[in-house]
Amino acid sequence: MDKEKAINFLKENQPMPNDKNLNESMITMYDEVRKYFLSNPDEECISLFLNSFGEYDGMGVYQLVEDVILKFEHNKVVNYLLEALKSKYNGVKYWCSQICALFPDEKLINPLEKLLSDSNPDVRVSAITSMSQIQDDKVVIILKNQLDIENDIEVKEFLIDALQDLEENI
Repeated sequence: MDKEKAINFLKENQPMPNDKNLNESMITMYDEVRKYFLSNPDEECISLFLNSFGEYDGMGVYQLVEDVILKFEHNKVVNYLLEALKSKYNGVKYWCSQICALFPDEKLINPLEKLLSDSNPDVRVSAITSMSQIQDDKVVIILKNQLDIENDIEVKEFLIDALQDLEENI
């Protein structure tokens, strides 16, 4: 594996297919690319990884991408996350909002707040998770407002737990 091959693979898979259409050889190649950038961090891969997530878990590989992303400077990652959170793809929105929990930043509050109205409950839970890592009174207000309008009982219960934890820590 070299940088050019790794970058080209990611560019060709923006995003990866959902798990139903993902074959073993493709996810194996994705994992090889991940391992390459884990050993050879290069800023060019940040945006490409953030926009590569297909729906579901990529046969367990998508969650490992955070190890690559953690290699980079907080502010650089946050700037790439700000763009990736605007994606129309559920997998990208879900995984990028998950990664936001590792990079808590006030700049992410508004994009994460927008995801609270996403039709996918998993995306909403992921956004709640990341918002709850940002120590800011604005987050408490946003999550309390969401509690009034959230219809999914499981998301609502998760929201209550997140608010309780957040209020204990602010």
